Amino acid sequence: MTGDKKTLHPAFAVTNIKTLIPILLDIKQDEYSSWVFLFELHLQDHDLLFLINGSTPPTGIDANTLKQLDALCRQWMFSTMAKDLMLTVLKSGKTAKELWDHLQKLFQDNKGNRAATLESKFVNLKFVDCASVDDYCDKLKSLADRLTDLDFPMNDKRLVIQLVNGLQEEYNTVASFIQQSMPTYDAARSQLRTE
Repeated sequence: MTGDKKTLHPAFAVTNIKTLIPILLDIKQDEYSSWVFLFELHLQDHDLLFLINGSTPPTGIDANTLKQLDALCRQWMFSTMAKDLMLTVLKSGKTAKELWDHLQKLFQDNKGNRAATLESKFVNLKFVDCASVDDYCDKLKSLADRLTDLDFPMNDKRLVIQLVNGLQEEYNTVASFIQQSMPTYDAARSQLRTE
């Protein structure tokens, strides 16, 4: 804000945060890192990262506007959470940074157990349990991404091997071709689709 003329910060013009951050943060799901990515991207777009990372706010924003922006950021967080999670963390922080840090601790604790559960789902997912080739491939990729988010990276070759391992016998020919050529996951998915 410069001089006597006050201008409204662009963040106050956001009317529906859910259209910008379509992931609903839920403790029962492992989409925390995707939610963080989208949330940080939104804050970066509005020059508000300082609200969650502890950096110095831009000059020219008065103390009252800073308080309003902080409250707005917390409202955005609450609006993109499942109700159970929101009720769990509702009073956990008086600032956006405190709330952000609490969420990080909540989702980053117990990584080993969560990764073990996801790994089990990953290795036990079978094509017959899915509605289509795309559904099967999307579920495998989603589980792999969620494992990576928990610091258990999944490389492309392992993903391709699991893709083949979950196929039915009727796909043996394409499975054999995929195993021999060991293409990227996207290429293997394309070959499976063609079959």
